[in-house]
Order: sequence, then C-alpha cells, then structure tokens
Amino acid sequence: MNRRPAITFSDEVSEKLQKLSKRSPEALDHVLSGISFGAKQAVIRQMNSRFTERSGKMRKGIQYRKTRKAYYRLKAPALASIYEHHGANIQAKGKALRFEIDGEVIYRSSVRIEPRPFFYPGIRGFLASGELNRIAVKAIDAEMKTLGIKI
Repeated sequence: MNRRPAITFSDEVSEKLQKLSKRSPEALDHVLSGISFGAKQAVIRQMNSRFTERSGKMRKGIQYRKTRKAYYRLKAPALASIYEHHGANIQAKGKALRFEIDGEVIYRSSVRIEPRPFFYPGIRGFLASGELNRIAVKAIDAEMKTLGIKI
C-alpha cells in the first residue's frame, strides 16, 4: 500500500494554477494552503466517524505546513501509525496499567489497540470525491478576485 497518495488536478485547475504561479507566487501559496486545509478537514471528518471518544489530541495533531516554495505537507498525529496500520499490544512496565473509566479505576497488565485507519482513507476519499478540484477552483477564483487578475 502506497502511503503517499498521488494528487492529480483536473486540466482546468492545473492550467489555472500554472498561470496564477507566474502572475503571483504568493497567491499560489494561499491557494495551496486552502487546499491543504480542505484535506485536513476531510481527514477530521473520517476520524470523527472512526473514533467515538474525542479528547482533541488526535485532531490537534493533524497539521499542515509549508515545507518549501509551493509545497505543503499534511502531517498525521503522533499515534496515527498505530491506528492506521497495525495496532499495538502495550505491556505494563511496572505492575499494571491504570485506567479510569466513568469514575471507576481499572488495572490491566496489557492492552490491545486495534487498528482503525482514518488518515489515509480520509485523504483518498478526499481525492476520489472530486472535492480537491472544487476547493482548488474556489481558492483560485478568490485569489484572482482579491488580486484583480483575469485568467
């Protein structure tokens, strides 16, 4: 399984992105940031359907950042590899693992975390749905309107 899904824009969007990058590289960065935000939202929607308990740590761990000119990277949260690919068997290092559930304290010597993929299925669903191109067109049009550019 390829862990880095290929992102392919429609011909219309690719042409607009190329023209926009020649006219205003800063505007291209805004568009790519908007697309990255849309991908992050798609992953969060998938995550919300997979996890019933929500502390906010996993959601806050999903980040996107600019890595270099015209490149953005969507980063998975810290425990994503456990949930995404293989799960985990966690053994107590001391006597036992301590959990508090609904006010009741429970001790276990080991815990099994089942895999519940959310990150890559969310990205693949985002790409397959055509939402990528809709967000790109919307962001490009907004940037062109802001700059007063006709393409």
